[in-house]
Amino acid sequence: MKFFTSVILLSFSLGLVAKSTMSYRERKKQLDGKIALVLELKEHLKLEPEVGKSSVESIRDQVEETYRVGKRAEIEKVLTLAEGEILLTQRKLCVPMEEVATGLYQKAMGHWIQMENDEKSGSTRLEWDTKDKIQRYLVMAKSEKDHAKEYYLSGNYQLSLHTYKRSLVYSLLTLRSQKSEIPENYQSADAAWVQPIWMNLHKQKQNSIQEN
Repeated sequence: MKFFTSVILLSFSLGLVAKSTMSYRERKKQLDGKIALVLELKEHLKLEPEVGKSSVESIRDQVEETYRVGKRAEIEKVLTLAEGEILLTQRKLCVPMEEVATGLYQKAMGHWIQMENDEKSGSTRLEWDTKDKIQRYLVMAKSEKDHAKEYYLSGNYQLSLHTYKRSLVYSLLTLRSQKSEIPENYQSADAAWVQPIWMNLHKQKQNSIQEN
């Protein structure tokens, strides 16, 4: 516990040194992006990333209000406190993100193993391009999940969360390619993140068929 606390304090201290050369606008822009990602994961995966007494929404609202009407000293104080709160929130959120990304990957892999067994038994036949697509999505889902864990251990929680999200996207694309049912607790994420990609892929495929 002391080790992780030391890592966070060191990361935050180094961040403050770097931020001293940044404008308030740049700092707020970075903070807005971090808050937006946390709220997005909370909304679509039903995670609860609050830390301490402040919700992410209240942190966001306080930053917006102070940035709009506050004085320089007030803005500096609120940004600094918010950056620390969000850093802790991101670290906390990486843990359930590891769990949901691993769970969904294992589910997609389990379906794939069953499909391979069914093909070997002769009960089904898989098209080559479908098999290739599923295998590529599974490789990417695992690769992103593993990289996300590395980013977490190195203290880059923002990149870790982004990468866990990409792992989820690839696992969901795998399930869609397998024509498997999307689990209920992932349906919101699937609709928001994967449906637009899936529609675009099929539009491109349809255009290619028409051109040929």
